[in-house]
Amino acid sequence: MYQSIDDPQDELDALERGDKRMVIWAVAVTCLALIGALIYWTNSGPETKTEDDSFLRAEQTTYRRAVSELAAPMRRARLQDFLTTYPESHYKRAVEAQLDVINLHETQRWQEVNDIVFAPRISQDEKITALDNFEAKWGGALLGGRDDDISALRKDLMQMEDSANIPSRKLKDLKSPIPVTVPDTQLAGGPRPAAPPPITRPAPQPPKTITTVKRNIVPPSARRNVKPRYPRKAMRRKVDALVVLKLNIDEKGRVAMTELVEVQAERYEKDFIRAAERAAMRTRFNPQTVDGKPQAAVGVVRRYRFDPGA
Repeated sequence: MYQSIDDPQDELDALERGDKRMVIWAVAVTCLALIGALIYWTNSGPETKTEDDSFLRAEQTTYRRAVSELAAPMRRARLQDFLTTYPESHYKRAVEAQLDVINLHETQRWQEVNDIVFAPRISQDEKITALDNFEAKWGGALLGGRDDDISALRKDLMQMEDSANIPSRKLKDLKSPIPVTVPDTQLAGGPRPAAPPPITRPAPQPPKTITTVKRNIVPPSARRNVKPRYPRKAMRRKVDALVVLKLNIDEKGRVAMTELVEVQAERYEKDFIRAAERAAMRTRFNPQTVDGKPQAAVGVVRRYRFDPGA
């Protein structure tokens, strides 16, 4: 009989083959995990970034659409909607400053209408016209209108009597039988009054001193001025231009909004305006200060001149 004896080398080879298989499986599983993580990161990262960019673009578009409204009441309504939609926007300071200016203007117009309505020498038709014009521009159809105030004032106006239709209450000139020597303060035919006591007038009071509080207001100044890039087509054809902008500058010295005031150019107006707006948005200012505290400034005029020979 023969006895089989296992070769130790065969057992070592089998162990080595098993270890190689385990290493190969471990490497394959690790690669699959890395590929899955890469796919997840690729699909999730850009989408989040795209959503953020879309939100910022929508916010900027809404703000520009609001400030581009020419009518002050509609601009006020759009700005108030902007604050409601984007309460944490970095345009918030500039929007609040513009709303303060518009509300002050509306209050002054309302006071003028009240002065006209209660003026005694203005006809009823003129008063109604003044109130109708205010209601058409600032009335209740727009956000922030004065529905109750307008209704109350119109009710008071309808109860007033038209001064143009009031009959004259002047007495006719009649010849009086009372002599002209009898004063108006004496009863005709009555006893002569005693001389009135002398009138003592109080000593005049010294005029009151009015103290005026002067506020130290320092307008904004350029801290880092950025010159506009000359449009290539205009530079090649030597076309000059002048662009005038109004800037709203926040309390940090950044330009929050630009508004076109005037452009003078024979050609390429849009290119000149775009170049001036880009330079203005990149310019940094020392903010306006009131009593040493920085505040937002509205309507700062900035001129950009394009001269090909400069």
